[in-house]
Amino acid sequence: MIPSLRAELLKLRKRPATWVLALVWLAVVLVFGYLFFYLISTVPAEGLPEGQRAQQEALGEQLRRGLLPENLLVNLFANGTFGTGGAIALILGALAAGSEYGWGTLKTALTQRPGRLAFLCGKALALAIFLLLFVLLGLAAGAAGSYAVALLEGAAADWPPPEEFARAVGAGFLILAAWAYLGFALATLFRSTALAIGLGLAWSLAVESTLTLLPVESDAYEAFRSLLLGENTASLGSYFGPAPQGFGVPEPLVEPGRAAATLAAYTLLFVAVAALALRRRDVT
Repeated sequence: MIPSLRAELLKLRKRPATWVLALVWLAVVLVFGYLFFYLISTVPAEGLPEGQRAQQEALGEQLRRGLLPENLLVNLFANGTFGTGGAIALILGALAAGSEYGWGTLKTALTQRPGRLAFLCGKALALAIFLLLFVLLGLAAGAAGSYAVALLEGAAADWPPPEEFARAVGAGFLILAAWAYLGFALATLFRSTALAIGLGLAWSLAVESTLTLLPVESDAYEAFRSLLLGENTASLGSYFGPAPQGFGVPEPLVEPGRAAATLAAYTLLFVAVAALALRRRDVT
């Protein structure tokens, strides 16, 4: 498995798509996590009635306060930034597993002595290492964005305690891993990168979003929703605190601890499905 891991790390490191996704992830954190909300909070309130002007100014101040370093982890997790990163992780997972089928190199790789499971474990571990790097990159980008807001506002840079950063690394990894290994499993099942990405994004952006917005009040429906990846992603993010008013984030459906366990279970399930598919089927 170790030679397979080294080979997969080399492939991921040398692939331009990996670094394009890393740049997209940086843009998501900085633009949609900070720049977008900061610009909204600074929209002039002139011309509005006095009551509306005061309300808009108070909302803008609350938005800017939510972008300061003391609220770094709340902004990155509770406000859904890492949830958006799940789509990027899904694409990375699908590329890691499905490219061998598109290139026609899977049979060649398996003739170089690693067994199928060792080959897949090498891929899965290499993907996990890069996901950890993406988590650290997202936290670093968020720290840079929050520090820039503090400078613009003349506010003190009060950072969360180190133990909270450690928990953030774990939570971020669980979120990105669940989505990435979904793409990993889909690419292995369908032997295609494009189909895996299309199905994964359609499920996350269309199906889950629609199910979340349906006005259905039922215990059975809520129990079903509590199993969705998106719901558990948002619920785990709420561990770091509720999103400030104005960010448009709904209340979490499940407890953060249960959400973490659910995401970990999904990750293991997706890896097991990929391993079973590669083990039992013809590779061509």
